[in-house]
Amino acid sequence: MSLPFLCDNNLFVMIMNHAMHSGFQPQRILLLLLLIMMCSVRTASASELLSLDEAISIAMEHNPDIRVARGEERIARNKVNIGNAGLLPSIDLVGSVSYQNTEDAQLSSMDESTTTSAKLQASYTLFDGFGNIYTFRKLKTAGRLGSLQAKNRIEQIILDVSEAYYRFADATAQLDVARKALSISDERLRRARLRSEYGQANSLEVLSATVDANADSVASMQAGLEYNAARRSLNLLLHRPVSTLCSVETDVQFVPDMTRERVLEGARQSFAEYRIAEESVRQAQHELGIARSDFFPEISMQANYGYSQTDPGLMVDMDDPSEGFSASLTMTLPLFNGFRSSIAHQNARIALQNSQVRLEQAAIELEGLVGDTWDAYRNSLDILDFQQKNLETAELNFRRTNELYVLGQATNTTFREAQLNLISARQAIASARYEAKLFEIRLMRIGGFLVISEK
Repeated sequence: MSLPFLCDNNLFVMIMNHAMHSGFQPQRILLLLLLIMMCSVRTASASELLSLDEAISIAMEHNPDIRVARGEERIARNKVNIGNAGLLPSIDLVGSVSYQNTEDAQLSSMDESTTTSAKLQASYTLFDGFGNIYTFRKLKTAGRLGSLQAKNRIEQIILDVSEAYYRFADATAQLDVARKALSISDERLRRARLRSEYGQANSLEVLSATVDANADSVASMQAGLEYNAARRSLNLLLHRPVSTLCSVETDVQFVPDMTRERVLEGARQSFAEYRIAEESVRQAQHELGIARSDFFPEISMQANYGYSQTDPGLMVDMDDPSEGFSASLTMTLPLFNGFRSSIAHQNARIALQNSQVRLEQAAIELEGLVGDTWDAYRNSLDILDFQQKNLETAELNFRRTNELYVLGQATNTTFREAQLNLISARQAIASARYEAKLFEIRLMRIGGFLVISEK
């Protein structure tokens, strides 16, 4: 028994004809009817037509990887603050209790005292070799890096969704081709049985038609499996139940004004992976500036305002405190710290050189990526044009062969060969169409033409 995995009203007659002409018993035909009814209700009740833009919009809102990427981007942006770079003063409320015990050897006595204080303390670094300036610049670069990394990840998810969408569209087309092939084979089997009943065909013709119909039935079942797998893959990327029923648009429109030069120019300005290499060079430059600041003196200021009280003996008390204000200016010049500053400076310089080398390599790889993807895109369009012409030829050949077969002037082998050529041509043009579109989407990502909305 054979039954396609997805049923609709257009398939009802085809399946029943196939069942009748395959010699099924009445109870098995009744079972087929029940399965068809269940499948038809399920398809009609919950299927939705989903466009690519709608699929991307759902993924942008619900895909967990995109949500995590946006969260990491916000973390990187939140770190861009002058306070994190030490460019703002620190203000603290300080309370202390100190006990002092001194011995007077001449008087053979001990003097004990306790000082209790509570003060507001402000500290600020006036100059540290511009280390805080470079630190702030590094934070800003890190913020841009976070945004670019999030953009790169989101674009990859959009590409994955687009690929899953068009794989589903291809699976839909392949299922349609398989259904049509099964319909043709069932009609051929029906005619062979009628011819046999009227003595116009031998049993060999009926057996040959039966074998081909069974083969097409198996192909239809396999296409149904691939259809369902493709649908589940798309639903998984959209972060919704994988059993959600939906259909996709099978028409494809190509961008008319895309050129290789435009893609390469846009890639240098917007391609996230290349921009990350550029920002990494700036990051290394700021790291070098921070390392150099260790060789400069540090000038800091501290101001205190508060109350203190000193009592004899061990006593913590603030019943009669004295009010006071103090300020200090400190300069620290590092003379020797075990060559740590020198080693850090050398390593920062090497890291800068490495990042510059990686940027040069990224520029070369970007040109290669654009060239390879562009050539693959143009080649896929040429293949699509060739497959379109091949389909027209296959359809014409099948129509003429079918006419001759009906008149008894074409053999089973000739008819089946024409049918297989038609099936192959229909399958090939569907795959070629979606393959070309996927190459176009990859070019759009490289060229920075994918628009990412903020959430």
